[in-house]
Amino acid sequence: MPPDERPTPPPELDSVSDETRDELMAQDSATLRAMSSYLEELAAWKDRHDDGEDASSSDGAEPETYPDGVPDRATVSVTEIAGTEYYYYQWREGDEIRSETVRR
Repeated sequence: MPPDERPTPPPELDSVSDETRDELMAQDSATLRAMSSYLEELAAWKDRHDDGEDASSSDGAEPETYPDGVPDRATVSVTEIAGTEYYYYQWREGDEIRSETVRR
């Protein structure tokens, strides 16, 4: 590669935003090397914590089973009302948005 030519990102980084790539290009070489080291450690940590687990279930926000009538594709969030936590399910049926709240 000629010395003045910017390296081409690998295809695995196609999902990374242009803003993120531009921000990386703005950094000096020492910062990029420090970031590289951190990213390697972060990847190793994620590998250890994702083994055999769905990332969404590891934080406890997503229930193991859905109530009757709630499709598996429903979005699930946890909300707290008066000190009690609830699962809040939301999904689309045709043009309508459906929801259901269940105590956690």
